[in-house]
Amino acid sequence: MRKIRLNALFALPLPLRLARRELRGGMAGLWTFLACLALGVGAIAAVGSISASFSAGVASQAAAILGGDLEASQSSLPATPQELALFKSLGRVSEVLGIRAMAWMENAADTAGKRSLTSLKAVDKAYPLAGTMLLRPAIPLAEALELRDGVYGAVAHPDLLARLGAKVGDMIGVGDATFQVRAAILQEPDRSFRLLAFGPRLIVSLEGMRATGLVQPGSMIRYEYRIALPGGEAAQAAEQLKAATAGSGWRVVSASEAQPSMRNSFERLGGLMALVGLSALLLGGLGVSEAVGGYLDGKTRTIATFKALGASGTLVFWIFLPQILLLALAGIGIGLTGGAALGYFGAPALGAVLPVTPVAALYPRPLLLAGAFGLLTALAFALPPLSSRTRVSPLSLFRGYVAPERPRPGRTALAWTLALGAAMAVLVLEASPDKRLGWGFLGSVALCAIVFWLVARLLTGLARRLPSPADARLSLALSALHRPGNPTGSVIFCLGLGLTALAAVSLSDANFQQAMRTELPAQAPAFFFMDIQPAQLEEFESIVRHTPGVTRLETAPSLRGRIVSVKGVPAEKLEVPESVAWALRGDRSLTYAGAMPENTVLTAGAWWVPEYAGKPLVSMDQEVAQGLGLGVGDTLGVYVMGRELELTIASLRRINWLSLALNHVFVLSPGVLEGLPMSFLATAYVPRDADAREAQVLYDRVTSHFGNVSVQRVDEALDDVGRVARQIALAIRLCASVTLAAGLLVLAQSLRAALARRVYETVIYKVCGATRRDILVILLAEHGLAGVVAGSAALGLGAALSWFFGSRYLELDWSFFAGPVLLTVGGGALLTLLLALTGVWRMLGRKAWPYLRND
Repeated sequence: MRKIRLNALFALPLPLRLARRELRGGMAGLWTFLACLALGVGAIAAVGSISASFSAGVASQAAAILGGDLEASQSSLPATPQELALFKSLGRVSEVLGIRAMAWMENAADTAGKRSLTSLKAVDKAYPLAGTMLLRPAIPLAEALELRDGVYGAVAHPDLLARLGAKVGDMIGVGDATFQVRAAILQEPDRSFRLLAFGPRLIVSLEGMRATGLVQPGSMIRYEYRIALPGGEAAQAAEQLKAATAGSGWRVVSASEAQPSMRNSFERLGGLMALVGLSALLLGGLGVSEAVGGYLDGKTRTIATFKALGASGTLVFWIFLPQILLLALAGIGIGLTGGAALGYFGAPALGAVLPVTPVAALYPRPLLLAGAFGLLTALAFALPPLSSRTRVSPLSLFRGYVAPERPRPGRTALAWTLALGAAMAVLVLEASPDKRLGWGFLGSVALCAIVFWLVARLLTGLARRLPSPADARLSLALSALHRPGNPTGSVIFCLGLGLTALAAVSLSDANFQQAMRTELPAQAPAFFFMDIQPAQLEEFESIVRHTPGVTRLETAPSLRGRIVSVKGVPAEKLEVPESVAWALRGDRSLTYAGAMPENTVLTAGAWWVPEYAGKPLVSMDQEVAQGLGLGVGDTLGVYVMGRELELTIASLRRINWLSLALNHVFVLSPGVLEGLPMSFLATAYVPRDADAREAQVLYDRVTSHFGNVSVQRVDEALDDVGRVARQIALAIRLCASVTLAAGLLVLAQSLRAALARRVYETVIYKVCGATRRDILVILLAEHGLAGVVAGSAALGLGAALSWFFGSRYLELDWSFFAGPVLLTVGGGALLTLLLALTGVWRMLGRKAWPYLRND
């Protein structure tokens, strides 16, 4: 008696007992459900884990990335004795100078071809305060840079040695000095992360830097003082130093604040790839719906039996919901395991090409986020078909062959579905590093859903109204597009979203690469010249203008300055969008002009008269001004060469940075900068179709005549940008391929369910004399047409998204490319035909007589 009571006490509720018995029969037909969830969750988990591992790497190596616990830096001016004493009062100090320079082989047979732009860095004997400098051969850095036999030493990046054709032990010239290369750089602890690097690294001593003669008034030199704290909180010491240097040109950062561009780049790229992975998961949600619907269609008699025995719809709902939840948890678990493993083992491999070593570990936040997305998706897409099928009438038991009954879902299920969808939208916005990106994703999903729904309705409507073709087989294929239970909507949705992502990425990449190859070089200058001293300007202009092939020369005075206040508010206290935060992080290039330069496009305000001699005015970039909350008439504080200038905004300009012309964020009115030491920037234009030897002649003349002038080849810079852009596009394209894979899984499930419902129809065809070839033509024509329409719609939508991104944000001349077009449309039709063909072939092998009997 006691045993019976205990069994009753611990017995499962009736719905769970019935669900357990249903599970014994297996869950055939739900493997697509499992695969779609695992694929989408795995993509989000992998991208999130890799992004988290890089963020952890930046955090754990922050001191090495910065070069110390604190850094105080500014352009043009070194620290005064009082400022240096302030730095030393906090801890050990290391002084570092950075400048762009030209390096060349000494005593080379062909010195003209042995010159290269280099990122020159001078360090003291205390460097590095944090991190490890690895050289080949493995010698101490101080020993490699010391003075021997009247020659200073240097260590060079292998890329610089390759460009110069040099090796360890060779002599190279920089400015007025000669250095012996004593080691190659294998690892530089404080190597910065930039999209565009101005030449490979060359490191010399501070004494060696002074010997070059490059340290001149107005030169574009960056002075950095790294501080290693003996103990205490770095953030607190940073605040104290910021307060002590307030109102000056010093930029003070702690290790935790170092390299924000690196951290933000990882977060943005990771967020973008995660959203592409989320699109795969949402598309997989359609597979969840199709799989649950197909599974429950096969349970129609079981559900009807439950109803006939007195079970309510609620009881039937709770019999099947635990089964779906169990399978959802299994799919999520598989996805999380695969994503975590890919992030754990994949991040270190990617770290070889980046200046930070990722920390391989299991990160709970991205895994919990991926799991939450997976669970919300499974429930949101499973509830409507589950609610629909559990409302089946028990009269289904007494009917002969009919299509599975599909009532409308209940209102409660639809309300829960809407609530789950809203929760997913909130989670997208919270997880996105940029809210604009999150809203853009949600808007794109809504747009795709509306467009593909309209396309599906349009296709079925046209198929219903078009006249029947003369060929009976094509007529039957056309009618199948609009008959009840047709797969048209599923094909359009499943293929459409995946192909849209691929089309948008492919067309954007093709346009960007086209711009890198033709458009930008066609309008961009051939060379940038930097650090031209005022006394050299006249001779420099004469040499360039008299070089054959040069069609235009532009010069502009340049001086570095730092924004210290905006409308009277200190820059450190401002909260600005990340898109313009770069303007506050470091020094910006300033210039001045009387008359308004050519090709200037004003968007607000007016230009001053050429002979203006009033209070300091400035014309600034419109995008930066809007990000800082500035308009015409507002004031801006800029620290330049030891003093702060209060500038009044006279006008705003729209700058096309992709033109690569001499664009400056800030152009000041006359009479403000003229008395300060500065250098000149210049650009020289050589037609793309000109003889390459003419461009080389210009390069050789300038570099051989002016040892202090740095030259940047624009084609090399564009190659660097293009290489990084191709790597990013490849990563995003891989994620888009996951979306397409999810779409194919969903499409396979949809076609499988549709073809299962067409078995009886195929039997009728065979009984009426149709051959296998006739049936193949009917079914393949139906699905091929749907695939072409899906591909065309995806191409149009993807092209629209690509055009908007390319023309609105990148300001490129957008155009179609045949490759993505053929891939999208042809691939859509081919994939649909192949999936349909596999199902049709199996279906044609069925015997007719079992379907002609009435059970």
